[in-house]
Amino acid sequence: THVVFFQDTNVLAFKAIPAALGVSLRLGLQMNSLTVPRSPGEAAGAICKLVHKNGESLVINVEYNQLDALLKASGAGGDSADETGYSPYPGNVNTLILSLKPYAAALKATGGSMPEFVNPKYANAERTVFKKPTRLECMMQDFPKLLSAEAAIGFTDFERWFSFSPVKNAISEALASHAKGVYAASPGAGEEAVYHANAKLLRLAGAKVAEAEEPEEFLGLPLRLKPAIALRQYK
Repeated sequence: THVVFFQDTNVLAFKAIPAALGVSLRLGLQMNSLTVPRSPGEAAGAICKLVHKNGESLVINVEYNQLDALLKASGAGGDSADETGYSPYPGNVNTLILSLKPYAAALKATGGSMPEFVNPKYANAERTVFKKPTRLECMMQDFPKLLSAEAAIGFTDFERWFSFSPVKNAISEALASHAKGVYAASPGAGEEAVYHANAKLLRLAGAKVAEAEEPEEFLGLPLRLKPAIALRQYK
């Protein structure tokens, strides 16, 4: 009845998918995005409800490099934190659950073509140097644009420790992210996140697990990699 798109190097998302699938079934969602609380300035898109001046609305992902300008233009004050310390707009982790019937209907109507755009990424704050060559892109996150205005589109928000461990940054970018106080998204940070999640799950199950040791530096990035806990299913 549903298809799951796993689009990122975020292994912890697999822990959250079954619960999110249950939400899709219970609420009849045609599209359901897995999300986590998002730190302002974090390189993760945000799920927003966009409202046109004619009253039409659309629940959709807004890419992180467009979010601040959009919020400022709308009078919302930019990409900033609320009283929780996180952005009021949940962070998209690029794991999508689609109901098969409307998905198949959209594919038939469009031939599988998604709206395209140019998404430049810059290496400096002045936006005068490209980080990498800019290209024409399309994203599965834009799928709501192919659905009817009445389509039920939503998100399922999970705690970060349970479902967020993407690995997408080289060490230089990881160090820059860490310096800004956001998740480093390096291989080591992803490993640390998995160990932390496994330890917390075992504690929730009643096991006694040692607290994480003091961080050690790896290529300049402080990481807590002990206790190193891997979970696997036994037949």
